[in-house]
Amino acid sequence: MEKLSKEIIEKGKKLFESGKVTKDLDTPKRIYFTVRGTTEKHSVIFEKEKKEYNCDCKFNSLHHKRCSHILACMFKEGV
Repeated sequence: MEKLSKEIIEKGKKLFESGKVTKDLDTPKRIYFTVRGTTEKHSVIFEKEKKEYNCDCKFNSLHHKRCSHILACMFKEGV
């Protein structure tokens, strides 16, 4: 796993612990999550075959790194 900033890790933990993560759908190929932040709602998808998480937030799209929304979903899944 890539090196993540302490800020990203703490924000992901806080999102998870405050109940901001919802597991919407679990299919044979993907798991769909919604993460509600303070101002926006984000969609996170876990691709089971690739074992990859993707988020629709700007940070994930621009930097191709795990964001706090992905980490919150990982905490929810116990990863």
